[in-house]
Amino acid sequence: MKTSFFAEIILPLSLDGTFTYHLTEKNLQQIKIGQRVSVPFGTQKLYTGIVHSIHENAPELYKTKGIHAFLDDEPLVTVTQIKFWEWIANYYMCSLGDIFRNAFPSALKLESQTFVRLINPNYETLEELNDYEFLVFEALKLREIISVEEAALIVDEKSAIPTLKLLIDKGIIRLDEKLNEKYTPKIDNYVRLHSDLKGNEQQFLEVLNQLAKAPKQREALLQLITLETQLQDKPLKVADFVKQGATNAVIKSLAEKGAVEIYQHQTSRVDNGIEETEKVSELTLKQEEAFNQIKEQFKDKSTVLLHGVTSSGKTEIYLKLMQQVIAKGNKILYLLPEISVTTQIVHRIKKNFGDKVGVYHSKFNQNERVELWQKTLIGDFDIIIGPRSALFLPFDNLGMIIVDEEHESSYKQMDTKPFFHARDMSMLLGGMMNAKVLLGSATPSAESYYNATQKKYGYVVLNERFGQIKLPEINLIDLKKAQKQKEITEDISHILRDEIFEQLNHKKQVILFQNRRGYAPIMECNTCGHTPECPNCDVSLTYHKFSNQLKCHYCGYAQAKPMRCPSCGSHELNTKGIGTEQIEQQIQNIFPEARVRRMDVDAMRGKFAYEKLIEDFQNKEIDILIGTQMITKGFDFDNVDFVGVIRADSLLNFPDFRAHEKAFQLLTQVAGRAGRRQEQGKVLIQSFQPEHQILQNVTTYSYAPTMKDILYERKEFIYPPFARLIKLRFKHKSKERLDKTAEQLVVLLKSSFDSRCLLGPEAPSIGRVNNLYITDVLIKIRPTQSPQKIKKLIQDKINQLHTIAAYRSVRIDIDVDPV
Repeated sequence: MKTSFFAEIILPLSLDGTFTYHLTEKNLQQIKIGQRVSVPFGTQKLYTGIVHSIHENAPELYKTKGIHAFLDDEPLVTVTQIKFWEWIANYYMCSLGDIFRNAFPSALKLESQTFVRLINPNYETLEELNDYEFLVFEALKLREIISVEEAALIVDEKSAIPTLKLLIDKGIIRLDEKLNEKYTPKIDNYVRLHSDLKGNEQQFLEVLNQLAKAPKQREALLQLITLETQLQDKPLKVADFVKQGATNAVIKSLAEKGAVEIYQHQTSRVDNGIEETEKVSELTLKQEEAFNQIKEQFKDKSTVLLHGVTSSGKTEIYLKLMQQVIAKGNKILYLLPEISVTTQIVHRIKKNFGDKVGVYHSKFNQNERVELWQKTLIGDFDIIIGPRSALFLPFDNLGMIIVDEEHESSYKQMDTKPFFHARDMSMLLGGMMNAKVLLGSATPSAESYYNATQKKYGYVVLNERFGQIKLPEINLIDLKKAQKQKEITEDISHILRDEIFEQLNHKKQVILFQNRRGYAPIMECNTCGHTPECPNCDVSLTYHKFSNQLKCHYCGYAQAKPMRCPSCGSHELNTKGIGTEQIEQQIQNIFPEARVRRMDVDAMRGKFAYEKLIEDFQNKEIDILIGTQMITKGFDFDNVDFVGVIRADSLLNFPDFRAHEKAFQLLTQVAGRAGRRQEQGKVLIQSFQPEHQILQNVTTYSYAPTMKDILYERKEFIYPPFARLIKLRFKHKSKERLDKTAEQLVVLLKSSFDSRCLLGPEAPSIGRVNNLYITDVLIKIRPTQSPQKIKKLIQDKINQLHTIAAYRSVRIDIDVDPV
């Protein structure tokens, strides 16, 4: 009996499991695990899938379809990657399709587009067609095939589908599916001396004589020969030749006369930048000591935590480790929390390792991501630098993963599934690929610090700044006292003002930190107290003075600033609270001669906005830089001796069990930007509660006592690292249905948890976003319980809940290990 073979395919859909397709004998000769294939799904659609596995088990409940096409000869996804995806899907309670959709470059996921094809061009009874049908019929007679989107442009959008349905019923058209390839290789035009002229002096002189009456062409030809000699046979782009003085018209004429050849070549969008490299600098005694301890601890620990104070030279240690890993023939993944941190560090690493460094980040367009994926797959790079999404690249022979600033919450993906944490998943990937993991931070997270003290991780401390420079002196400014004594101008105390004056007089640069963007978070009517709110979210609109708009930072809604109160008509509208725009204006008023710039999401919209601003700051073209937490992460400026914090209170008074930990980390990190070269830096923190214990600890760099207090509280109230958390977030446009669904699920779960481990349902601080009401249920898993069994229980109860049709429309997002 003939054996039938089947393939399991991963599709980019939020549906559990893989999907089975039958294989022909021809398919069996070319199929490989990790290959891209296009497969039919549903009645009309074609999707790009990844081959997961091959087997002989025919499904019993349904008839299988065949594979539509193989899109590649070789796999684009490795077997290890597929195992990694499966583990993430299992741990974070999402589907393999969710991982595939997030991990794989969108430009490589072909999507089908529906096309309309004319099959009866000689249809005679045209009088039976209505106006819309006639317009589509006439368009198809001209082009034979058009997309549904184009048909919708010919007739109005609502009428498109009914019109097409009528034409199908009359046998005039049929619908076809066609796959769209989103990735387009970058093709550039190049120019070179015509091959017939090389080594043929007589023919070359003939061409030169022909150009006797065309001096510009003759000059361009001689210039091309000179450039080719300088480039040593490296290809010359037409665009680069034009920059040297030639024109496109002259080049075209030379090509027509047989003097030059214009040819095309596929070029990479991934810029490798620096060509000349430098040796990795020697380590100081303290750095050498830490470096040797890390190597020693890697002998019996797969993960080591490097706890090095700000400006202690952690990057130098990373570079030395990279050098040794590459020498053994292995690759390195260097994770950074955000793109804003990458600019300076990428430059430093490229200076040492040249074009063997690949950079992967969120501002890349889809074509650039594809090229970096392909280069990683073939092993072009020894080092990959990127944010959390770089974990999903197709690595081979990975030897080390470095997670810099490991405490950063931006390593956790919170907007789309999977809601994974890159720090935790790097340890999993390291285990799968037998790679060591190094976590680095000046202020490690409570979880990492606890794991290190429990000997789960190796632990290395580097408590001395590079060059034995003292840590910055941190002082607190009491805003209550400053206001009482009238020693404050708007939001800048006179102590802070005088210090900025002093720094500017000494030609030093200043960094000011305010953790809220926009001009003011609230606009209020002085007469009736009305505050404009977002129509889609339960949040007040933030005033942005630069664009003169009120904006919602949750859904993107924007409106022009009202001239009068929409409630009572009063013209007395005032702002409350402060954002970076307002601080920028206040500073510019106090220091009119200073060059002031802002670094926040609004100011950093462009692709190279970060790089440009950092370059300007390094070149001393900016005197005062005002920013949100973007400026706290890893920047290294040699001319900054002073940092000011405008308002620390908002960091402390936040409804989150991690608020004090994050406040300590953020303030310590921002303080670390000061005095990184010769002199001891200085930091001033403005606050209405300077007596707060966290602020007091920041001034004395008391990391261990702060962690001791935080861990004590976490243990008392059953929070990480003494428990695992799972947050169930419910979303629906009807608040009544949302509340009923959440309450019903809590009823189903109640018997399995005690009252301290099942909290909610409770609305978050912003209970409606984008017209969807939100409520949360928090589940705590004690160390004695099995997380896997709890996850299965939660999934079973959700499935039980969904047996009632009324509850199915409520979206339930499961967030494992929320931050």
